[in-house]
Amino acid sequence: MNGAEVVYRASLPAPFTENDFFEITNRARALENNMYIVAPNIGSYHLHPESKVGIDAGGGQSMIVDYRGQITGKQRDTNGSTFVSGVIDIEALRHHRESAQVTNWLKDVRSELAQIIYEQPVYPKNMYMDKIPGKHAEYKREVIDKQVASMQERGIWKKPSR
Repeated sequence: MNGAEVVYRASLPAPFTENDFFEITNRARALENNMYIVAPNIGSYHLHPESKVGIDAGGGQSMIVDYRGQITGKQRDTNGSTFVSGVIDIEALRHHRESAQVTNWLKDVRSELAQIIYEQPVYPKNMYMDKIPGKHAEYKREVIDKQVASMQERGIWKKPSR
């Protein structure tokens, strides 16, 4: 929020790009925040310098989404490096924010309902200033599990009854 007009959305690996998760969430964030989303995804990568064929871990689907949730550019290909282009009309966005009575959602946000989540940081900042990122199991243990526990302790999420 805070008036952002164009936001970069980091890539997701397959299968999240292939089951429409990436597109749905990009379009939803653009629409509900009345902003453009530029969401490039990673291309293929090579396991070692001698590799002649890259491995597709990203699934493609790079896109640009406008403030109405419409896709203005999309690249489905995942073979190597590609690009996506689309129109980003900042003046149209500003006009929409000022004049749309219904679909400029941010003017109607009940921010007090979400206030509890923003009182304290959720995701740890600067985690890798002094160390190299670890493997998945370490990340789950050191970050994800602690984030979930913190959300439960703060009363944002309830624990399952099991």
